[in-house]
Amino acid sequence: MTIESLLDEIESILEEGKSVPFTSNLLVDASAIKTAIEDIRLNMPDELMQARRIASERKEILANAQSNADDIIEKAHLRAKEIIAEDEITRGAEANAAEIMQQARQNANEIVENARNQATELTDQAKNWSTEMRESASEYVENIVALADDTLTQSVNEIRRARQQLRAAAQTKRITPDD
Repeated sequence: MTIESLLDEIESILEEGKSVPFTSNLLVDASAIKTAIEDIRLNMPDELMQARRIASERKEILANAQSNADDIIEKAHLRAKEIIAEDEITRGAEANAAEIMQQARQNANEIVENARNQATELTDQAKNWSTEMRESASEYVENIVALADDTLTQSVNEIRRARQQLRAAAQTKRITPDD
């Protein structure tokens, strides 16, 4: 189950709650809410694993970019050697080789920089999404628990008042003489 489906389940439990007469409170299945909260906690690591997977993909992207850069540089070296061997004017060949090397380095650096930027952006998005989900889930669960706490407190207070009224009625009955 996803966290979102578990949160939907908690909402459903609340919607199915029975209203307490003469109050705005609801009677809900506390064990069902606790089970949903436990399931949320168990599913949280999935999102963390997703963030780790994105970080791993980032490393792969960087490794591939570095490999591509190395290939480009190697091809540039080979091409420069071919130009030097084929060309009678060594200076022209060296100039061409240097230019090719510079372009290859520039291309390789651009590829690596783009890959780093993309990986950083993906990592940041994953972290933000994970943080937002945790915060939303925590806030939602806190609201549910607070509502349940208020409902239970009000119910206990109503029971205490009823007991006091029963005791008072019993005392009054003992004090008044029988007719």
